[in-house]
Amino acid sequence: MTTPDPGAAPRGMDARATTLFGVGAIVGGGIIVLAGPALLVAGPATLVALALNAVLAILAAFSLSELATRFPRSGGFYAFAQRVFSVQAAFAVGWLVWFASLAAAAVFALGFAEFALTALAEVLRLLRGAAPAVLTSRALTVAVGSAAVAAYLLQLSRRGRGGGGWMIAAKVITMAVLGLAGLVALALEPRAAAGSFEPFAPGGFTGIAQAMGLLFIAFQGFALLAAAAGEVRQPARDLPRAMLIAIGVATVLYVPIIVAIVAVGVPAGESLAFFAARTGGTTVAEAARTYLGPFGFWLVTASAVLAMLTALQANLFAASRVAHAMARDRTLPHALARLGPGGVPRRTLLLSAAITAIVMVLLPSVATAGSAAGLIYLSVFALAHVMALLARRRSSASAPFRAPLSPWLPLGAALCTVALALANAVAVPSAGLLALAWLVLGLAVYAYFLARQAAAIDAEHEGADPDLVRLRGRRPLVLAPIANPENAEALVTVAHALAPPEVGRVLMLTVVVRVRDEAADALTDDALIDNAQRVLSASLRSSLALGLEPEAMTVVADDAWQAITRVARTHACEVVLLGLSKLDDAATLAHVDGLLADVGSDVVILRAPPGWHLERVERVVVPFAGGAQQETLRARLLGALARLATPRVTFVRVLPRSVSEASCHRAERALTRALEGRELGRVSGVCIRSDDPVATVVEAATGADLIVLGLPKRDVDQGALGGFARALLAALPPSCAVLMIHRK
Repeated sequence: MTTPDPGAAPRGMDARATTLFGVGAIVGGGIIVLAGPALLVAGPATLVALALNAVLAILAAFSLSELATRFPRSGGFYAFAQRVFSVQAAFAVGWLVWFASLAAAAVFALGFAEFALTALAEVLRLLRGAAPAVLTSRALTVAVGSAAVAAYLLQLSRRGRGGGGWMIAAKVITMAVLGLAGLVALALEPRAAAGSFEPFAPGGFTGIAQAMGLLFIAFQGFALLAAAAGEVRQPARDLPRAMLIAIGVATVLYVPIIVAIVAVGVPAGESLAFFAARTGGTTVAEAARTYLGPFGFWLVTASAVLAMLTALQANLFAASRVAHAMARDRTLPHALARLGPGGVPRRTLLLSAAITAIVMVLLPSVATAGSAAGLIYLSVFALAHVMALLARRRSSASAPFRAPLSPWLPLGAALCTVALALANAVAVPSAGLLALAWLVLGLAVYAYFLARQAAAIDAEHEGADPDLVRLRGRRPLVLAPIANPENAEALVTVAHALAPPEVGRVLMLTVVVRVRDEAADALTDDALIDNAQRVLSASLRSSLALGLEPEAMTVVADDAWQAITRVARTHACEVVLLGLSKLDDAATLAHVDGLLADVGSDVVILRAPPGWHLERVERVVVPFAGGAQQETLRARLLGALARLATPRVTFVRVLPRSVSEASCHRAERALTRALEGRELGRVSGVCIRSDDPVATVVEAATGADLIVLGLPKRDVDQGALGGFARALLAALPPSCAVLMIHRK
């Protein structure tokens, strides 16, 4: 079953557009600016590093294709982690991948500026004999790079994914000409290359590993396709093909360029290592000048400008989609999730462009940002293999595309990718520190500003989508002690809403309480056993009539409440569901209070009239005090209810009459923010001024089928329910069902 993507942009990318986007994203300026540093550490064995990177990229493409076709939603790694792990893990992954795209965009923007200004300086030297020094200043470079970011922000805001097909084609052609010209020069003077490949691997395996880390950013662009999976018309067919074509095109372009540099690009009398150290980021341009003259320099410059611009566009596009997916789930502010005309996420585009400009200003070096982006992508590629395996194992349906030779090939690829990431972190510690600093910043922002609402939205998604629970590897167990057959049907329906049969279990518990009466032991035991059988039979008949499949357990104990606590703890139950028709006697309240203190589960208490069914609920009232303690459990309950019916849900917040207008408006805005992003169906919120909150809630609940009431923390003076809950229960009519929830 394909999970819908609420609020997603329309699927406007056909096969051609998808392939062009993938090629434009992967064939960037990484190979041009990083070939020199790679050759310096690995020598001619840089060719081996390229080949191994291509293999790792192909293996990653298999797992990413399986994930993207199983979950065809925009958001890429974030969306996959949100489905397979948890909202907290998804935030960490999405936050890092968002930064990796922004850092890569900053690298490509600065790279474009440097090559553009270098070309301008060359033209001025040809015309005037000299170029002004300002052309080499960092301030001007950042300004030109920021102008490029602004231009693509404007284009992407108007056209969604932008155009640029001719630029991609021109970039590929110029890079192909560059590599082909080098091979032709080698074929014309094969003797000139004699000995140029010796020593082949001066840095040994360590040098090859370092070169792989440096050059991995030149391959990671294909993964940006996964971030736009929700906009591909036929993801099952087009995504795998586009990823493999992009990797193939990149490999075919990169290898001849490295061969040409090694064989005919080094000036006579210089070693490859000296040449790479001397030229640094301009190694490719200087090598082209060696075997093609000035034409080679301009060819590389043109190729670099086109490569940088198209890669900048692709990274801004992908970053905005990751941020939009996070905002949709409230792991970024929900206001960012609003779409502009044509389904374009303009707000996340603007935010991504702004952060890219800031990163350009604050970067310690372009190499550090590039290495940090490569390190992050290596890490999440390893995670992608694990996610694909877990999704395949836990899902009830097969993906349209399946990675070959699973699980051994993905596991091996994950281990190799992790090893390469560790080597890259050791080789460039500043990159690891930069990524770690960004992660720590994100976790702090999430914990203080976003965690509460994100957890509630995620719990609602789990309640509404049982497949999400299964994919995360959870098997919720709900314990439903039943003492009164009249409560069985209502309890079983609520229990199965919390733990759907396809993913969870419901355990009905009947407790036979021993009565210590030696004079009538046999008679008493027979009566207790007969009563337990009646309760169990009625419960099972109700369950079978509803098409449900609960499990049943009967235990003998001296105390029913102690037995419930023991079974809940022994079986690690997620929820204990109690059906209590009367909650006005001190003994029952004391037992409930003890259960809340001793059990390690969430507790839900149902007071429902005979014949009440959860599926027939049409109107729900939720008293809302603004606290967060019960929010996730309440959201999960309401999500499950929305899956079974389409109720009208009203959140009611009662404020004292003495509060000021400003305080009332703040409370209304807080309630509106709390309900943003909820998909409960017909949901609304209202703030009412009153000095009698019980009477106000009772009036608001007139005609309601269900009240969902969060219980406070245990209060020594007021007991398990608290004064408000006890007063409300006494005032509500018996025809209105009440679900009281207590989050452990």
